[in-house]
Amino acid sequence: MQVIHGAIALVLAVLALLHVPHPTPFIWVPYALASVLALLTLFHGISPFFSRLLAISATALMFFFFARFFMDVPHLASDWYTHQEGWFSVSLLLAAFAMIPVLSDYSCRCKADCREARAAARGRSFFGVPSHLRRPNS
Repeated sequence: MQVIHGAIALVLAVLALLHVPHPTPFIWVPYALASVLALLTLFHGISPFFSRLLAISATALMFFFFARFFMDVPHLASDWYTHQEGWFSVSLLLAAFAMIPVLSDYSCRCKADCREARAAARGRSFFGVPSHLRRPNS
């Protein structure tokens, strides 16, 4: 999941940079904040309280992206995907869906069983064989 969250952070950072020259001032800020939230999922030592605050922030950003997209949809032309405004809407939708795994990670960190599973999984390889399936040493 760290690779996926890193890729999400990179995509959101690129979207933030692409929106800097947009006519709407500061429209790049939500993308930058979402990128920071995705980057923070890569750190393991986040407390449950801070995870809860980050989950609330991720939820607010996700709803912002969805709301902004659905506010723009009635004003789009029939060939919206060929115009600049259409790509703005696509980036909003992409950012909204990209926030779902980020929010999932933060909400998982708030649960005790998830924290225990993460602690037990530390140090294991990504494609490792579970201990109950390993062959005993002969």
